[in-house]
Amino acid sequence: MPNDGEPNEGFPEWSALPTFPTPYVQSTAWNSSFKFSPEQIELGQLWPELAENLETILNFDRSQLAHGGPSQDSFYKLDHLATIPNRPGEVLKVEYVTNPEVWNIPAKTALSWFVYTTTNVNGTLIPASAYVLWPFTAKKLNINSTGKAPVVLWSHGTSGFFADGSPSAHRSLFYGNIMPFTLAQAGYVVVAADYAGLGVKSSWDGSYVPHQYQNRVAQAFDSLYALRAARTVFGANITEEYVNVGHSQGGAAAWGVSETLAQKSDNEFKDLEPGYLGSVLFAPGIDTFAQGPQVFGPWIGKDLQLMYPDFKLSDWLSPLGIARTELLTQIQGGQYVSELLFLANATEILNPAWNQTWYASAFNRLVNPGNRKYKAPMVLFSGTTDSDGVLYKLGNATFESTCRDFYSGPFELVAIPGADHFPGMDASRQQWLLWIEDRFNGKALSSQQCTRSTLNSFLPGGSYQKDSTSFPQWAGMPNEFFELVAGGF
Repeated sequence: MPNDGEPNEGFPEWSALPTFPTPYVQSTAWNSSFKFSPEQIELGQLWPELAENLETILNFDRSQLAHGGPSQDSFYKLDHLATIPNRPGEVLKVEYVTNPEVWNIPAKTALSWFVYTTTNVNGTLIPASAYVLWPFTAKKLNINSTGKAPVVLWSHGTSGFFADGSPSAHRSLFYGNIMPFTLAQAGYVVVAADYAGLGVKSSWDGSYVPHQYQNRVAQAFDSLYALRAARTVFGANITEEYVNVGHSQGGAAAWGVSETLAQKSDNEFKDLEPGYLGSVLFAPGIDTFAQGPQVFGPWIGKDLQLMYPDFKLSDWLSPLGIARTELLTQIQGGQYVSELLFLANATEILNPAWNQTWYASAFNRLVNPGNRKYKAPMVLFSGTTDSDGVLYKLGNATFESTCRDFYSGPFELVAIPGADHFPGMDASRQQWLLWIEDRFNGKALSSQQCTRSTLNSFLPGGSYQKDSTSFPQWAGMPNEFFELVAGGF
């Protein structure tokens, strides 16, 4: 097309155009090359197809870890502490600005790490790790007229059972756009505990730090002490006010935060109680063993003797179940590795009398959220088809009994028709973001009672994508510029 102006008018000078490296051809291999040894194959009684599938998942999981994950990253190690800590909520290590280049967090968000002290369910002082995800600009709310950014205390769902299950080391912080990215891009500071045993593997004395899986008490402590520690190092930039949010395992933990704060006889968290504005719960873990004891039994049982010294894994698991739990520990596998490992022989994993043991009922009584006083307000979002409706029914029943016998203030259950475990958070995003904003702005709730509502879809339910079908891969090397959304001019 002719150009009647000066030469090249309206076009960039060629010398000003960006230069690109030679692009790599995308590899189908992960950044990990794990293979089972013959001894491990024999231990787990694995057949070739099962072994190959497990290796695929494990190598994918390991490829999602920044700096190789806590097992390789020195930040999670406490070999050179100058002093021995003596109280929970104390900061042991902090990285105020973490180099984000090996994460795929959103552009113009920032990441901080810290290691702090918490306690397990027995009251033992132990270390744990956490992250802070920062927005580019803080959301403008009535509460932050001082210029500080509003805080959401986030409790994640099942990410694993060993050190490398740490969300803070996951390139997408494990939940990605589903929760932490959305919150940060909405202007909130996200404070998130990994939970003890996920991240920091060994204490300052070299002792092993277990992850007390699905224990709402232990994980509530982890979250609250992480918040206290975050205030210590970031207090000049974050509000004392916060909204408490959690999903699945973290939904039980967040419910546990509310229950812990409601225990007036225990003033351990009196410094954190005044800033509490409410809790948002998504599909909280309730009656864990009703959802698949073949996997939950090994997940919980592998470290249960640390809480109940007389417990033996054989009380719950068969010889094959015990062998595969040992294999899972050797390979430090995550959720989907372990699900495949145990469900491949689902009828052969449990001791037939496992649910008749004292430990099964005692664990449920201790860790299940609900049926206690809680610190209001709270809202529970629950998909009606979650776990084929089982988790919805459990949540519904616990909501009813808690409101009937332990009413402590406004509590709403929002049913999401046709939504499963994770999609319920996507479907209700507008509602929970508004609920959080209203709490920070001091807006009164429409009811001070326990209420129910249903979040109906705009189009017929069958019109919608059921589940997310892809995972955000990390594309951060210069030679992978073509994989980035804004990789062009």
